[in-house]
Amino acid sequence: MKQTDKALDKNRPGQEQGLSFWQCFARNRLYSRDLPGLRPYLYIIPFFLAYLVLDFSLRFTYRGMGIVGVKYLPAGLFTLGWALVFAGLVFFLPKVPRWFVRCVPLVTFVVLAITHSGFMSAFRKFFSFSSLSFGGTGSFVDASYITINWKVIAGSAIAVLLMMISGRLLKVIPPKPVKGSVLAGVLACLVGAGLVAFTHIHYFPVVDRMIWETSPEENQRMAYHEFNDTTNALMVSGLYQYTVRDLGRLLFPQDTMTDEERQQIDDYVAEYEAAQKDNAYTGLLAGKNVIMVQLEAIDTWMLQEAYMPNLAKLKSEGLVFTNHYTPAYISAGTFNTEFMTNSGLLPATGGISTSVYTENAFPYSMANLFRQAGYTARSFHNSDGQVYDRGLIHPNLGYEKYYGGYDMQMESYQLDRHLINGFDEMTEGDPFYSFVITYSAHGPYGEESGVYQAHAKEAQAAAQRTDGNYVYAVAGAMETDLFIGELVDRLTQEGLLEDTVLIFYADHYDYYMMDDQLNMQIKGVDNGNLLQHTDFFIWSADLAPTQIDKVTSSLDVLPTVANLFGLDTSGAFLAGHDGLGDQGGYVFFSDGSWYDGTTYWSSKNGGAGDEARSAEINRITTLSNRVLAGNYYGTAEQSP
Repeated sequence: MKQTDKALDKNRPGQEQGLSFWQCFARNRLYSRDLPGLRPYLYIIPFFLAYLVLDFSLRFTYRGMGIVGVKYLPAGLFTLGWALVFAGLVFFLPKVPRWFVRCVPLVTFVVLAITHSGFMSAFRKFFSFSSLSFGGTGSFVDASYITINWKVIAGSAIAVLLMMISGRLLKVIPPKPVKGSVLAGVLACLVGAGLVAFTHIHYFPVVDRMIWETSPEENQRMAYHEFNDTTNALMVSGLYQYTVRDLGRLLFPQDTMTDEERQQIDDYVAEYEAAQKDNAYTGLLAGKNVIMVQLEAIDTWMLQEAYMPNLAKLKSEGLVFTNHYTPAYISAGTFNTEFMTNSGLLPATGGISTSVYTENAFPYSMANLFRQAGYTARSFHNSDGQVYDRGLIHPNLGYEKYYGGYDMQMESYQLDRHLINGFDEMTEGDPFYSFVITYSAHGPYGEESGVYQAHAKEAQAAAQRTDGNYVYAVAGAMETDLFIGELVDRLTQEGLLEDTVLIFYADHYDYYMMDDQLNMQIKGVDNGNLLQHTDFFIWSADLAPTQIDKVTSSLDVLPTVANLFGLDTSGAFLAGHDGLGDQGGYVFFSDGSWYDGTTYWSSKNGGAGDEARSAEINRITTLSNRVLAGNYYGTAEQSP
């Protein structure tokens, strides 16, 4: 009788028995006869899918940003492999470690996916752990810059939901530890790891060679190995492989140089020097004093008489490089350009320790070249020496001292006009070289900004508009221009202007506008790379107003200045060329695209282009990274 009642009770609806929804689901679905033996392990399916959904949502959202799309096979294989590894671990681990592996890694990747989206909105590239080297030391990321794409939020939410469903299923029907599940879990891990290893070796082989190819496959390989562009690196490898490699490169950076790599660099230097020829500008300004000013966020449309009359006047009288660009490689835009113009090298990307800036030898830096020619060399900026570690990096680059806002007794670090407090130190020495970095056009923008408050009425009147960031940007430009006017006046009063050369260039386009579409409309371009068109010009009483239409970039500033002043760069690895010579004439961007004034070749869209130029760019990029990572000059047998 009892057995009959039990059988009847078994056939009663679960709700009548007081069972929960999940208990009913477990009894009616998972305990079906169709899946005997597998029913306690179905929790692994939503867990496995969570990893696939998260990666897909991120790469789908930004599918047009990199050189490959969301259907790129190697990225999918990497993601599948890592999903199998994590699923396999959960499948055979005991209860406590199984909970940890099931929850912590996925939640971490969800946070990273959201971080990537926010980072993309602020810096136009994905996050890298190497960016943490600049955290709190000058990135100045305002919350208003950051937006999270809803597709990434949706993908993250679905991934978390799938993880919760997996956990609920696991709680309702906990699987008993059996030998079969352990073996299946180990097998899944091995298959996943094997798939990751196969994809790494087959699709991205490390090949040492003297000739750099330019095929799409080679561009993808470079993006994977060199990490010059974090967006491309993530798109070709997927979220999980990118994260593991990025973290590994941070913890175990490449800090050695093989004999073959050194030979390749030596060959490049020899070829570079053999191609150099003197021109009409060689040594023309030798012996003259120099003040080089890096203009924070001064975009081309801002440098006009209505906004910056002092700087506009100098530009109209100067040697102007009309096709100048500032390619961005790292999230710290100002330091990115600061390092390139001072060293002639690309900045450290993923896999290179940022300690290279403070520990490597830079005998051919701008400061050291001038000091070797008998100049004093000092640097000046509104912020203190902890920002970007300038207090350590600038002396390592050859500057005798870095002067921050406190050293110059600036009343407000936001107001560039107070930079003139350091005039005596800027002009100390015979001859002198001083490097000045402005600040006032820096974001974040807003009505509360001291810079805007100082120029609100005149900025609105000059701009003939009152809408947000455009007017804030104009106000910043006006404040910077006050310093330029003060500098020229003081040089004139001290009788130094006629014998002093003024060099100006922008550190980046004004992305603090937070409206690239408006920026592109103003500048008449249609993509983010060409948006990086900025100003570079040189004023001297000995130079007639001249426009140079040759394309130049931040990397070309050092060799151009060295030629004008007759500085000896023999033995230097220079990634750029003299803007007044026959070599170079193009800019290349972090994603591998390039522009020569006539042709814009996009690494994303492909198309016809100069294969020899693309090969040269690949070679320069790779070797510049090796010079920095391996401390080329510091480990040379005969370092200059």
